[in-house]
Amino acid sequence: MDLTRASLLREMLIGTELGTRTTAFAHSLRRFTTRRSGLMLFGPVDDEPWHLTAHLDDELHRAGIEDIRPSLVRWTPPPDAPPHLAIGLDRLRDSGRGESLLVVAEQDPADTLLERISDVRRRGTTIFSIGNGDRELTSLSHEVLVPELLVPDGFGWTSRQIELEYDEPQSALIEAEPAEATESFEMAQHLVSLAAADAEVGQASWRRRLRNAIERLSGEPA
Repeated sequence: MDLTRASLLREMLIGTELGTRTTAFAHSLRRFTTRRSGLMLFGPVDDEPWHLTAHLDDELHRAGIEDIRPSLVRWTPPPDAPPHLAIGLDRLRDSGRGESLLVVAEQDPADTLLERISDVRRRGTTIFSIGNGDRELTSLSHEVLVPELLVPDGFGWTSRQIELEYDEPQSALIEAEPAEATESFEMAQHLVSLAAADAEVGQASWRRRLRNAIERLSGEPA
């Protein structure tokens, strides 16, 4: 999905559950990452989140937001890898408060991945995850995004949801062809990367509240 299509799709999804959830998720990612270069992305050893890291980096750079440009944490970077692709597991051991770990795992995560996430959480790092609703990953995450499947209906996109057998129901991918499920998962990552670059997220909370109050008093839409 290219930038133009992703931007158009984000506009189309304003007010929908998927649009609202991806935007809120991205905004939380910005607000809870308070240390410079404190945003890390991590995933399974055979499916590292190159895609989202690249798009997040592009969007944040384009928006002039340099303090939380993301780092891809890799399991075994090769010795000759360039600096931005040579960040290994030592980075997780150095993590702490004010930093965020964004885990991207389309399939159920392996125990080794969950153990690394648990260690990082104990150090005070905020855990975000984009996944399929896996119970253990959800329990380790402070905030979770489970992309719902969007199905073409002839007029646009129709969202479909199911409820998982958890204590609290959550949105999840329904049974579908693998290509459709993958497209939904990738699309959600594009939406997150676009929303993370929103200009207003960096404003102090009191400024956002003041602006919203002025808009309400003036009769303008919030």
